[in-house]
Amino acid sequence: MDTAAVSDRSALALVAALLAGCTTPGAHVQGPSSLSPPPVTDAAFCREAQQAIVGTRLTVDNEVITGFDAFAKSKPTARPLQTRQFVHHEEGAPGRPKMVSCKMKTADHLVTEYGADAAGADIGCSGVNRLTLLRVSASMSPAEKRRLRFKPQQVVFEDDIVTTLGQVWVAPFPMARAGADGTLRIQSLTMRNDWLDPRYASAPAQFRGTRYCHLIAPEHLARLMRGEVAPPAAPAATQATARPTATKP
Repeated sequence: MDTAAVSDRSALALVAALLAGCTTPGAHVQGPSSLSPPPVTDAAFCREAQQAIVGTRLTVDNEVITGFDAFAKSKPTARPLQTRQFVHHEEGAPGRPKMVSCKMKTADHLVTEYGADAAGADIGCSGVNRLTLLRVSASMSPAEKRRLRFKPQQVVFEDDIVTTLGQVWVAPFPMARAGADGTLRIQSLTMRNDWLDPRYASAPAQFRGTRYCHLIAPEHLARLMRGEVAPPAAPAATQATARPTATKP
């Protein structure tokens, strides 16, 4: 079976669920208005990211950690299914979320622990960011969209930078940049160590089945699109330590 095709179908299914009003990162229940409420970075963000990235309906307990050192040392667990969350803010603006770091579990770990129906195809951190864009766009009126610095179709999600090393994942990196072609380019740095990967068979359990994402905060994405904050024009990542690749299940 073509795993890329499976991932594409999974992403489309999630988009359809999103448009029907289902939960995605930063989403809230829709009312009768034609516009969705603006998505926010709340205490449920990484819980919903876990459910979205592997298409699971399992109950997730998300812990929000306020200190980065404590977050860096923390680990997600499969049973009970627990995720960890840390929110990075814009420089000099502690009330404005910029990026959300989520420590989650891989699909194969959930399937191993809970059974074949526990998870589906992995859509990648970029897939979760795409869902955030859909929520941000759905909260904007046509008049607001006409005034945007970057319209939804000008937002490009580059392939995730994938690493297996924790020290690489916690290092600073530029998540958003202005493309020379006039686009807003978003990229996630992700760590993925599948539970069933034979390379990690002898590793301690807490280091296996890890699915980590740095995700764009919906508030920051909206500010970038409105032109309220300018993205740098620097390269998206240093490729010496991690290489960009499409994430596959």
